[in-house]
Amino acid sequence: MERLSRSEEQVMAALWRAAPNGAATRRQVAAQLPPGCRWADSTLLNFLLRLEGKGFVRAARQGNKNVYTPLVRRATYCGAVSAAHLETLYGGDVRAMLEALAATGRLEHAQVHRLLRWLDAWLADNAEYDEE
Repeated sequence: MERLSRSEEQVMAALWRAAPNGAATRRQVAAQLPPGCRWADSTLLNFLLRLEGKGFVRAARQGNKNVYTPLVRRATYCGAVSAAHLETLYGGDVRAMLEALAATGRLEHAQVHRLLRWLDAWLADNAEYDEE
């Protein structure tokens, strides 16, 4: 899967938030952008056009405005990009990634506890996987 630029990722994240079950207008997407990404309308439209060209978004006319539908699920994109990042920077070792986050103060105690609870639940739900 093609990796998007940081700005394209911001637009996709805003679209995923604005259109959890369908399509969103440019204004709805703009309203979901983080404060540091308050671009001119033409800039946002250019990003949406680029995303359409890359196959991430479909634009359709609805009345007098365009609506944008995400064609790639958030989990699909995040999973693919995260796996590539994990392999490139950590040789596929999740523990090494978490150690780097912890060593640089980017992993909070509460996050570790949430992760442990999620891992316990995931292991219980996926008992067919053998331990390594």
